[in-house]
Amino acid sequence: MTICPQCQTVHGDEHSFCQRCGNPLVGEERLPSRPCTNCGGPVYPGQNFCTECGQRVKTSGERPSARPVVQDDLFYRSPAQRSRPRSAPRRSGVNKWLVGLVGLVIIAGVYFFWPKTVERKPTVPLPGLPPIATPGPERADTLARDVERLAERIRAAHMKKDMNMFISCYAPSYPNLGELERQTYENWKNYDFKNVSYNIANLRRTGPHQAVAEFIWNFQLINNQTKAAEMYRSVINVTLEETDGVWKIRESKDMG
Repeated sequence: MTICPQCQTVHGDEHSFCQRCGNPLVGEERLPSRPCTNCGGPVYPGQNFCTECGQRVKTSGERPSARPVVQDDLFYRSPAQRSRPRSAPRRSGVNKWLVGLVGLVIIAGVYFFWPKTVERKPTVPLPGLPPIATPGPERADTLARDVERLAERIRAAHMKKDMNMFISCYAPSYPNLGELERQTYENWKNYDFKNVSYNIANLRRTGPHQAVAEFIWNFQLINNQTKAAEMYRSVINVTLEETDGVWKIRESKDMG
């Protein structure tokens, strides 16, 4: 079995080049491994976060942004021009009178028509009603980061076949949690997970501690009976809930 080091597509031993991107293929035992730069834990191909410490995995493609280049002044004056004093334009008495009149008109308009500053009184909520709290941009960014971290834990659980890590991603109130555990064990027994990737779409809040999203999973599997490589894609609609600052899956529905 050979794996493309560029797009992680699984091929048979008879292939020399990737059928998806054309990159030369290498054997599985020759794939380089990278430890986490923070804790030294294992980092799998396509992983975005370390599953041991949460450190974001740096890729070789990331480069520091180039420093801005300061351009010279487009209106550069020669030394002779800088040393030569500029003569002020002469204005006639009529021009000076017109300039003064325009200045007076502008000052009068600003004084009479400029909106006056109004002191705003603090808003007092009506009796019996709690104040309305609008989530700001920082709260929305935290939600996206925390949900991506949840999906990363599910991905790592499949790669390691770690059931404790997998079940910890689901809320205790998840329906048929025992059946989910049984089906997952069955899949791990029948298939070898070579690569797992995901996308998160339509993430939005439905309450202070509730949210919904779509998890789009892509699996590269090896059938343990036929030894054939298989591709599997699944779209899961999930309902999320936050407990003690941790987001977990409360309900899920496989959309195929």
